[in-house]
Amino acid sequence: MARITVDFFSQALMRTTTLDVILPVDNVGDAMGRDYDLRHNKSKDEAAPYPRRTGPFKTLFLLHGITGNHTDFISETRIRALAEEHNLAVIMPSGYNAFYLDQPESHNYYGSFVGEELVRMARSMFPLSTRREDTFIGGVSMGAYGALRNGLHYCENFGAIVALSSAMVVDGFDRIISDDLFFLSRPFLESTFGNLNNVMDSDKDPGRLAADLVYCDRPRPRVFMACGNQDPLVQANRYLADRMRGTGLEVDWREYPGGHDWHLWNQALTDAINWLPL
Repeated sequence: MARITVDFFSQALMRTTTLDVILPVDNVGDAMGRDYDLRHNKSKDEAAPYPRRTGPFKTLFLLHGITGNHTDFISETRIRALAEEHNLAVIMPSGYNAFYLDQPESHNYYGSFVGEELVRMARSMFPLSTRREDTFIGGVSMGAYGALRNGLHYCENFGAIVALSSAMVVDGFDRIISDDLFFLSRPFLESTFGNLNNVMDSDKDPGRLAADLVYCDRPRPRVFMACGNQDPLVQANRYLADRMRGTGLEVDWREYPGGHDWHLWNQALTDAINWLPL
């Protein structure tokens, strides 16, 4: 299992950005097997091949939550072991605190970045499958919202979406605005989403995007949604899952005991990767 950190200049962001990559190109077990064969006098041609994994790999683009960065999943989850077990490449970008939405005024096109540019760039750098059916997007909290919004908006690029404890705020800003946390303050939310009165039923609303892609007969990603039953966001997530199902999308909804934390996300991420068509 190779872990690679990449710095590259993004046209969508107009600056250098960083991402972590997991590639299942090597394996300790494969190396041990080849070493055993060679030490027992098998020729190089007879020994087990190493490395066995050459791609093209199915790929999960995995988005972190608020205040996080590209290292979060490496630090907090079993993603390396899961990727190795399933022969899955994982691309983890830095999304800052922008909810993975385009912000034209500052030339920060985070939606275009994760939905189009990152997919194209990663495929040019690494042996990844170019098939939509082999390409997935997921995330936790803010990243789960980003995965839903961009997985639906750029549905031609993604065959499945994984959304764990999605930070769904598009239909209830007035109920959550608070000065206690910067990301719940009105100035932050307005700088991120624009006019809060116009977000519902816009292209920042995953429910509306789901309805639109079905109506327009665009490709339909399968969706895995999960949330803790003690998470303040659980009701909003239940509502969105039902709303998307009502459009005709295939949505697998799961609730877990617990709140909004890495303990729950580790369990849900394992289930989600087992759910992916790998």
